[in-house]
Amino acid sequence: MSLTPPLRIVADENMPLVEPWFSGLASSITRLPGRSIQSQDIATADVLLVRSVTQVNEALLAGSSVRFVGSATIGTDHIDQNWLAEAGIAFAHAPGSNAQSVVDWLLSVLSRLQLDLEIPWWQKTIGVIGAGHVGSCVVQRLRLLGATVLVCDPPRGEREGQEGFVDLDTLLSVSDILCMHAPYTRDGDHATAGMINADRMARMKPGAWLINAGRGPVIQSEPLLKTLQAQRIQAVLDVWPEEPRISQALLEAVYLGSPHVAGYSQEGKWAGTRMLAEALYQHLQQPVPEAPTPPKAPRLDCRLFDDATPQSLGAELILSLYDPARDHVALGQSLSKGEVGAHAFDALRKEYPPRREIASAGVVGVPEKAGDWLGRLGFTLN
Repeated sequence: MSLTPPLRIVADENMPLVEPWFSGLASSITRLPGRSIQSQDIATADVLLVRSVTQVNEALLAGSSVRFVGSATIGTDHIDQNWLAEAGIAFAHAPGSNAQSVVDWLLSVLSRLQLDLEIPWWQKTIGVIGAGHVGSCVVQRLRLLGATVLVCDPPRGEREGQEGFVDLDTLLSVSDILCMHAPYTRDGDHATAGMINADRMARMKPGAWLINAGRGPVIQSEPLLKTLQAQRIQAVLDVWPEEPRISQALLEAVYLGSPHVAGYSQEGKWAGTRMLAEALYQHLQQPVPEAPTPPKAPRLDCRLFDDATPQSLGAELILSLYDPARDHVALGQSLSKGEVGAHAFDALRKEYPPRREIASAGVVGVPEKAGDWLGRLGFTLN
């Protein structure tokens, strides 16, 4: 069965710009909460567009008329690609779409640690686990900013040679800050499920920071909580071991937490939808329409911020665009009966305020001494 417009499209309600991108192909566009999409919802659909919270497999799609699945995400662990291929259902996703958004989220976290705790993170040794689309961008930006960056990615090391990579135990033992960007995999020689366990946390430097913006279940929940409560290390989590549930104990043990929104910049979301639209139009051999016009970018005046040092100015400018402390407060306000439940977690994601990327902001009034640093952070200097 082939696809022929007009198409019946079902899409995650949190995907932006679906209507302007896909209306030219559609007879109908139905928006649904991604986590609750069920087989009856897509029985007569032609196209299914999801994000990471929808499990797309035989149980969902068997017997449906869906012939194209798109996921506006980098990761694909929620998609049974083997079954889709066997069923003759085309698949597209959005690798790299929100990589810059995650880099910006990390810089915001580091800026908050810098201003709160006087941590000169650019002078630290930072370990990055997972150097795919996101991790590679993180490595490039942190090195540009002067940090000593070590990389652990065993699959890439096997393919490309070990030069430039270190083993996990070495990374854990020497890193002041550990950034997790590994995918979630359960099978194979380099499965990541539960890879950060009690033994590996014990190998980390006392006082080190564990920052996870990859996949929650790569860290084991109980050992993490015990290690944090013992105050041996500190943590910032955007993804959670038992997501979408977060226990009150774990939320109170981390320094900052957010509801899986590191990749939730406006630009990242727009790019994900655009990449799926391009894939579907090309699948149908149709011309891709002109992109919707994005909202006007923010403008920041350095004269309104602390410019004692380039680093302090950079931190304040970044936090004016997005402050992760806001998300931590929102999670705390969502606690009920000892946890942030799935409904509250998803509500925070659905109602997440618009966040622009660092490069979108035009910066004026730049002190001469700060121009180089702000440029390396990614700001557009006017």
